[in-house]
Amino acid sequence: MNKDLEILLVTKGHIFEREPFFKMIDDLKVLEDGTTVNWTHVEQPAAGALLHPQRAAPYDAIVFYDMPGVTFTRSDPPFAHFDPSEQYKEDFMALVESGKGMVFMHHAIASWPSWPEFAEVIGGRFHFLPGELDGRQYPGSGFRFRVPQTISVVDESHPIVDGVESEFSIVDEAYLFPVLEDKVQPLLRSDFNFVASEFEMGGIGFEDHPPGSNLVGWTKRSGNSDIAYLQLGHGPEIYFNANFRRLLSNSVKWASQKSKEQDHDRSVHLDYA
Repeated sequence: MNKDLEILLVTKGHIFEREPFFKMIDDLKVLEDGTTVNWTHVEQPAAGALLHPQRAAPYDAIVFYDMPGVTFTRSDPPFAHFDPSEQYKEDFMALVESGKGMVFMHHAIASWPSWPEFAEVIGGRFHFLPGELDGRQYPGSGFRFRVPQTISVVDESHPIVDGVESEFSIVDEAYLFPVLEDKVQPLLRSDFNFVASEFEMGGIGFEDHPPGSNLVGWTKRSGNSDIAYLQLGHGPEIYFNANFRRLLSNSVKWASQKSKEQDHDRSVHLDYA
């Protein structure tokens, strides 16, 4: 792989502690193997203009730490879901078909909760309002802050977990939501008990949510794109965790691989045309 990656970082839609988050991103500008990472940051909704095969072409991969598609109403009900525009949907699905690598972090699983195709792309969905996923109805999802957990690597052969401890302890936010386990490749599992009684807050009806998956990291192929999801990543305590940083940097490199191979193929074609 060329020692230079161009990464598009998408945020907004969910609050986060910006200073420590971007300190983490700054620290990942040069990875342990010498790979240089050039990060371009864009917020929603402006990000939509770049989520298109041609306009995203300069980027080797896209990292999502955003949460569009949800409004906090401060009324009853306290949440509302909304879909992206038809143009956004068309452009994003074309981007997936083009083979652009993508990494989704933490609350990005709650993005576009009323758009079925998006959940299929990422491999699961957090609901603020009751909704349907993969033909099954679910109540709102749950969340709980500062959960002590032991994370176990379940596929030690995968490049994303290279250099990550096979078991490591963290304190991070946990989510109770449906995961499409039969459509993803597991990477990480938590020892936390993902049942409704262990969760303190959440979407409408989270108290009645069926037992959830303890899968907190996975990959999948959507269209022609390599997709990675890391449930970890709520705040400064995890931003500065060495295992989380390694997972994120490895995910970025893994998601970028196809773009680099495509660039190489184009270069070879031009050199020998």
